[in-house]
Amino acid sequence: MAVLSQCNSQGLTIIAWAYAVANVNDPLLFNTDFVDVCQANVDRFVPEALYQLHQWQLWQDELKSGINLPPALRDKCRQAFVSQSYQTSTLQDDVVSVLSSIGMPLEEEFLTPSGYRLDMKVGIEVDGPSHFIIGEPTGSTILKRRQVNEMDDMCILSVPYWDWDKLGTDRTKKQMYLRCKLGWIAEQKKRFPLSDSTTSLHFFRQF
Repeated sequence: MAVLSQCNSQGLTIIAWAYAVANVNDPLLFNTDFVDVCQANVDRFVPEALYQLHQWQLWQDELKSGINLPPALRDKCRQAFVSQSYQTSTLQDDVVSVLSSIGMPLEEEFLTPSGYRLDMKVGIEVDGPSHFIIGEPTGSTILKRRQVNEMDDMCILSVPYWDWDKLGTDRTKKQMYLRCKLGWIAEQKKRFPLSDSTTSLHFFRQF
C-alpha cells in the first residue's frame, strides 16, 4: 500500500495496463489495496488513464481474480472507454470496398459486452501502421485481440497493412486475398459455431 500510494494517477494506470498487456498477474500488487488507491485517485484520472484502467479490469475478469473496482469507478472507466472517438482510414475504406465488391454484407458497428467497438460476430481486423512497432503488435493491439477473443468469444483475423500494400491496385488480387481470409473464418465457424447464423464481418478499431 505504501509503495502504491507514492504513485500518481498516471503511474498507477500505466503499471496496471503494462501488466495486463504482458498477462502476468501479481496478487501482491493487484489486490484490494490497489483498488483503494485507485478509488482515492478517482478525480485525478484523465480519459486515457480511465481507458487503461478499464482494460485492466477486463484483465482481472479474464483471470477470474475476484478483484473489482468500485461499481461507480468501473462504470466511469467503461463509459470513457466506449466514448472514445474513432476515424476510419483509407486502408480500412479500401478493404471495406473490396469486401462489398465480392458480396460480403457489412453492418454498422456496435459495442461488445467488453466495450470494444466492432461490427458483428466473426471479424477481420484491419491493422494499419499504428498497430505495430517495428513489425510487432503494439501493447494495445495485443490486449485488444486477446480480450475480444477471451471476453467476447469472437473469432478475429488480421489484415496487416503490409499484406494489403503488396497487392497494389490490383482489385482481383485483393478479392482473392480476402476470399482466402473468409475461407479461414468459415472454417472456424464450422469448428466453433456461434449463437446466430450471421456471415457478416466486424471491422475493429484500435483503442
